[in-house]
Amino acid sequence: MLISECRRIFILFIIFQASFLNRILAQSIESTYPKTLSSQDDSFRIKFSNLSVVIPFKISETDTTDMGTDGATGLYAIIFYGKDSIRVDYHNLPYGQKHWIHLKSPKGKTVYELHFNPVAAEFSAEYIAKNNNNVQVEIPEAYELANIIWLLSPTGQRADNLNKQGEYYQQVIRYFHPYLNHPVFKSLDFRTDDFEDYFDFRENSFCFSFKNEKLVYNGPYYYVTGDDRVNFNSLFKKLLPLMQDFADKSSYVNFYKNNKPFYDNEILLEQKRMPVKKMWAWLEEKFPTIKYNSYKVVFSPLIGATHSTQNFASLTDQGNWFKESVMFVAGPGIMGKDSALTEEQKVGLFSAIVFTEIDHNYVNPVSMKYQTQIDSIFSKREIWTSSGGDTKFYGTPMEVFNEYMTHAVFCLYVLDNFDPVTADFIIKRRESLMVDHRKYIRFKEFNQTLIKLYQQNKGSDLLPIFPRILSWCRTQM
Repeated sequence: MLISECRRIFILFIIFQASFLNRILAQSIESTYPKTLSSQDDSFRIKFSNLSVVIPFKISETDTTDMGTDGATGLYAIIFYGKDSIRVDYHNLPYGQKHWIHLKSPKGKTVYELHFNPVAAEFSAEYIAKNNNNVQVEIPEAYELANIIWLLSPTGQRADNLNKQGEYYQQVIRYFHPYLNHPVFKSLDFRTDDFEDYFDFRENSFCFSFKNEKLVYNGPYYYVTGDDRVNFNSLFKKLLPLMQDFADKSSYVNFYKNNKPFYDNEILLEQKRMPVKKMWAWLEEKFPTIKYNSYKVVFSPLIGATHSTQNFASLTDQGNWFKESVMFVAGPGIMGKDSALTEEQKVGLFSAIVFTEIDHNYVNPVSMKYQTQIDSIFSKREIWTSSGGDTKFYGTPMEVFNEYMTHAVFCLYVLDNFDPVTADFIIKRRESLMVDHRKYIRFKEFNQTLIKLYQQNKGSDLLPIFPRILSWCRTQM
């Protein structure tokens, strides 16, 4: 009764403590201001606290005006109308707020839709100061719980995209075997070729952490991926009571603490074999118009070959964007114990995992400038892909081209950063992976053409190379 009454009388124009509201408002909210605002000069203006500009609108110009911004702690909007003003505070972190405000003037009337959009992540000033121009590598505690539960679930037991080898895997099986009848597993029985549930569960666990052995949802990340981008109801979040119960009954926190030395060693090996700072610097030299402030590598020793990248952005106190890219990838254990590989070969092969995630941040925005050409060329899928690999998960011409381009750009990075013998070995392995396993059947020709184009202007950025490789692609049709 209290919540509905508060909504009805538009409580959001009254200042409440954010912590209180976060407890009672676990979803996006909407409301209408109870009275019409009158302006004698046929206009009103909007000022958001995170922007320096004041935005004017005509009242008689349209029936509805729509203007909003992403939410953030302490954010508010001021609506100026005539000689008066009202202030609207955002206090529903991380969910959205929407308000309809009626305005009138001697010449007409309008409805202003003020919205504060949901916030997938909000970085504090302290976080930004600590992590600007920095690379983090982590095995988060709640994230590892999600990977363990998925591995033990009916879907995980059938899956072939997990790392089911090594001493750690065997330890997980032994330790958690007594808890396999827990009801959480009944909720995780999906088709193994449907990765949406896997990502929804695995990635969104990243938004939680353990505090006093209890799973809490308190940022800086609130949502990673999934269908419900309004109320952030991820699969992990829906199963949270069961997750907590499983963690309690299995003493998961103790399991994680006991394995902390192993996790720390895996992190050191991941950092050694994935020199992200080096890749980052090379990419921003080759794509000078695109910049990121922070990279984070999140992994589990149980992940196999299923990786993803998610990007987050938050406004700083100075009004600039802090952009962070988070990559969910495999751990160094997937390399096995192949003694025939040199350490440089291992670094090159393992670096490809994260590089081909990172460089989507740079390749994809440039590709969009050539969408008409790409759609025309790569709509002929039979030229570029065949069945039997993973190409079915890349349904559009743009997605197919970007897979070609991101993996070929990795080969350019290899040429610049490894000795010729090692580079040749890594590039041949990449070409074989793309053609024989993934079924991007023209990748070798595409890659060798891109290498020739790059070597003609080595040292320059890669932006001019896009129309040139697309010209070659057109000749293959």
